[in-house]
Amino acid sequence: MSRFHRTDRPCRSRRGIAAVEFALVAPFIMLTMLAGTDLSIFMRTKMRLDETATELAQVVTQYQNLYSSDFTGLFNASQSIAGTTPVTGLLGATIITGIVNNGSRQTIAWQQSSPSATFTSLFGTSAGSAPVLPNNYLLPSGGTLIAVEVFTTSSPWVLGASLMGGSGTTSLRSYALYQPRLTSLATITAGNRP
Repeated sequence: MSRFHRTDRPCRSRRGIAAVEFALVAPFIMLTMLAGTDLSIFMRTKMRLDETATELAQVVTQYQNLYSSDFTGLFNASQSIAGTTPVTGLLGATIITGIVNNGSRQTIAWQQSSPSATFTSLFGTSAGSAPVLPNNYLLPSGGTLIAVEVFTTSSPWVLGASLMGGSGTTSLRSYALYQPRLTSLATITAGNRP
């Protein structure tokens, strides 16, 4: 009988050690899983912004001419492409800019921003000013460039925000640069499309 008690005691102590080890390791496993989920959400949001900017730029460059009234539909299309990620309104913005090279210099010809947007274009904001293009991109003389920027506000989980050492809210941006396919699109016609 004493023999059974000896073999039973080591087994119980191993279970106790395993329980203590699990209790020590479980928070790190949960932390890793939550951080992975937070990173996945962040990456999905960034990819959705990239897709939205690219698709919207392709749509804009297929127009033969642009009217002021076209932009409401374009901003609605931007939000439809982005799905649940806000790219218009208070938590996001879509900005479409026409950039031209008149032979002597590049300038911003026009710019339209989605309503209620608190974001500003990183290419420049005022018509007639020189745009700030990536890698000092230079348009061919007489060329036009359509720049579509899409912004959203991203809030990582409390855990992710504390690990990143920030305020917890950041804005994400994606852009696409395309040359028009059919005409120059250097101007916007006032009013509604006939």
